[in-house]
Amino acid sequence: MLLQKGFSLLEVGAALLILGLAVTSIFQFISSTTLSAFDLEERAYARQIANNRLALAQTLEPMIGINERDGQIDFGGKTFFWSESIIQGQGSDQMNEIRILVSKNQQVALYELRVFIEKK
Repeated sequence: MLLQKGFSLLEVGAALLILGLAVTSIFQFISSTTLSAFDLEERAYARQIANNRLALAQTLEPMIGINERDGQIDFGGKTFFWSESIIQGQGSDQMNEIRILVSKNQQVALYELRVFIEKK
């Protein structure tokens, strides 16, 4: 009797199917991790821009006589849009609310900063 050594076509097909599924899932994991890293980087930039805008609003560019302003800034090689608004405290309330939004496309905010500052 002749002994045959090796794998059958069915075994090779099953092995290729398993290998294909594993490679596909690894590729999807790497792809989603990369996209998450880019998103996290943009959110970190947006947070830094909002903190910088708050510092400017409290020092060099106070919002005197205006309630809203907006603009754009290049930061980290990317263009971001920001908008600031101030909500005056009512009556004996000694605080004003400043709201700063930072976005990439003027539609969806990446970061929102809301703080209360003392009236001057």
